[in-house]
Amino acid sequence: MSTQAAYQINGQPVSAEAFYAAACDPARSIAVEACAGAGKTWMLVARIVRALLDGTPAQDILAITFTKKAAGEMRGRLGSELRRCAGLDEAGLVQTLRSWGFDEPEARRRASELKTLHQRVT
Repeated sequence: MSTQAAYQINGQPVSAEAFYAAACDPARSIAVEACAGAGKTWMLVARIVRALLDGTPAQDILAITFTKKAAGEMRGRLGSELRRCAGLDEAGLVQTLRSWGFDEPEARRRASELKTLHQRVT
């Protein structure tokens, strides 16, 4: 029986932190394979929010799903995440940005921008 590392990039085992940093970075092309409930939608929402933070206009972001229900869920989760971030204090914003792959200094620099992102894109 062979066992594979839970997180891999190009077939090489990596830490969860390194995996999420790569998976959530909209500047990278990435394919994620995981079972239901593993967090694929969370990663896609994080990629979308990061693209918005990087200045990509909302109308230029395309996310393809297999069903209208999935598209609605994605839209809902994106809106919920932006509203959640609008209500966070700086520590919560930094923690969220860190979970999306930003290093500490960059997360602190971008925290205020994340807090107001909901107003900018809705």
